[in-house]
Amino acid sequence: MSNYYAGQLTLDKRFSKGLSGLVGYSWSHSIDNVVLEFGGGAAGPQPQDPRNLRAERGNSIIDLRHRLTVSYLYELPFGKGKEFLNRGGIADLALGGWQTNGILTIQTGQPFSPVLQTSTTNGTGSRPDVVGKVTYPRTLQRWFDPSAYATPAPYTYGNASRNSLFGPGRFNWDMSLFKNFVIHDQMRFEFRAEAFNVFNHPQFGLPNQSIGNAQVGSITSTVGNPRQLQMGIRFQF
Repeated sequence: MSNYYAGQLTLDKRFSKGLSGLVGYSWSHSIDNVVLEFGGGAAGPQPQDPRNLRAERGNSIIDLRHRLTVSYLYELPFGKGKEFLNRGGIADLALGGWQTNGILTIQTGQPFSPVLQTSTTNGTGSRPDVVGKVTYPRTLQRWFDPSAYATPAPYTYGNASRNSLFGPGRFNWDMSLFKNFVIHDQMRFEFRAEAFNVFNHPQFGLPNQSIGNAQVGSITSTVGNPRQLQMGIRFQF
């Protein structure tokens, strides 16, 4: 069983005066009791108690509360209108005809479940008991405070909710710079310079979720790619 709620906002600027853009924002909440979802965070025990699936109802692995995307295309103003004739036809001067575009993505982190380093049940993994308010120092050494959890009594299940913790958010900006060199009517060269994750912003993975582990709450991995640069030339005819 699953439920999905969302509010969405879209702003669209049609191309004019050399600029076009699209902004999309969504607030959403996905809830379910599915323990083997495709992709996403770390759900922990799958399920904790096979005889009580109601206890598995919680945030979906793919629950992203906030997500903002911005895309744009901008025709750079310098060198506009300058043309010269050559043997093949009309070609832009090197100063004119440059454009840039990009996509910015900002989103909150994915949920994950606290689990016990040593299970208290026989045959399945288990979650801890919540004994205090969970706080988020949000450092790489201590993303969340594990002192809010305790080990339940032997042969009992913990009361911590599935996917009740949230990991780091994501920030990524891809952009490119390109120019078309017209040779004749339908013949042209295109030069492109592209940068992925242009600010080389690290995208951190989920923290250690095992209560009782010495590294619990620490983040030791990254996801996605560091900054990548590439250039290319394409001939169209």
